[in-house]
Amino acid sequence: MDEVHRLYSIYFSRNGAVPPGLELRLDADSSIRTNSTDSRENSQCASAPSHRECSSSWPSSWIRQASLKLFKFYIFGKHSAKGLFIIFWYELSMDPRVRLSPWSPPVKNEVKLSWDEVFLTRQRRIFFIFNHCVSLLGIYYCLTGQVKIATVIWAALLGSLSLIAVTAGAHRLWSHRAYKARWPLRLAMAAFQTVAVQYSVLNWVRDHRVHHKFVDTDADPHNSRRGFFFSHIGWVLVLPHPAVQEKKSRIDTRDVESDWVVAAQYKYYLPLSVLLGYIVPTLVPWYFWSEGLWTSHIVAAQLRHVLTSHGTFLINSAAHMWGTRPYDKNIKPTENMLVSVASMGEGWHNYHHTFPWDYKNAELWDYKVNLATAWVDLFAWLGQVYERKTVSPEMVAKRARRTGDGTHPHHHHGPGVWGWNDDDVPQEDRAITRIIDNKAA
Repeated sequence: MDEVHRLYSIYFSRNGAVPPGLELRLDADSSIRTNSTDSRENSQCASAPSHRECSSSWPSSWIRQASLKLFKFYIFGKHSAKGLFIIFWYELSMDPRVRLSPWSPPVKNEVKLSWDEVFLTRQRRIFFIFNHCVSLLGIYYCLTGQVKIATVIWAALLGSLSLIAVTAGAHRLWSHRAYKARWPLRLAMAAFQTVAVQYSVLNWVRDHRVHHKFVDTDADPHNSRRGFFFSHIGWVLVLPHPAVQEKKSRIDTRDVESDWVVAAQYKYYLPLSVLLGYIVPTLVPWYFWSEGLWTSHIVAAQLRHVLTSHGTFLINSAAHMWGTRPYDKNIKPTENMLVSVASMGEGWHNYHHTFPWDYKNAELWDYKVNLATAWVDLFAWLGQVYERKTVSPEMVAKRARRTGDGTHPHHHHGPGVWGWNDDDVPQEDRAITRIIDNKAA
């Protein structure tokens, strides 16, 4: 080891850096020897008359230890980053390819990204990172009382209305045509859907119809089989899978494009989303009750946008993973009450994917956990909504018995029978029963 330390000293004095890999060979025993070597060489330098000899000897202990720690920290950070990169590769890949790791073989029909696509994707990621970071600051302002209660109420009101506009408007009205609405209500819902900053109604409808047609496959924009993170928010941070682009081009949206409200919003969506999603929510508290401009923007614009977005994202992630499947056990969507609370009534997802044309989005609609249905019923009472479509209880019960997982409250197959002579044996069952060796015949 003395020879190793001698080489270390020569290398360090000439290059000013740690020899590559040398620090990996320094075990605990060598550290003790190094300290003893330091003490001997320091004493020699102290007694030596020549300053040149001292400057060319072993470097001071604290410099050497600092360099070793920095190098080890670099190695640790490098391997940690590499490990995280491998773990999240499947969900955070910049491109639409789906490889298990960077070293996996290319997939069939692999898509190569242009620099413009990579640049736009990175811009979107930077926006979401900034959006979430400043939202944490907004939460801090709320918890520490640095924001006025009127601003919090304003943000909550805007968030609730924008979320209802997404669920009752972009989802149930335009995507599924579950009911019809007159133009004043359509205009209001398009405006508040713009406040939510979740793409234009036309793009929202196109993505959602593809989702229903090819649910939880590669053609699903937020395929839950790619993991929770991807189906929750990761899908908006990457370019869509090639299968999504292919199937999306075949989806018919002419019925939505013919709506002048949707067409106008689509044409001017970018300036409208900035104005209604960020500028107006910021200026109202600042102008009417003298809230600080920065605080108003952080709470009423950024934090409100993040919370409402995650309320919608939970439908694509949690409601496709956790919960019961009382209507169809063969699909991934589930019934999840917590998601329904967070999304204003969209958590009854197994029912919705089984009967997507039902305006209630659930079999038993309780207004406490399905505010979007209450919204539609209210405006039906006011004459702004008509032709609400729903499913009969008989159809629901029949489907639950046929494909449900048994958790439906009315999941049963009629009264039991004790045998052949029981009067409750259905006549059609008697007619198709085969009797072997029938002597009466």
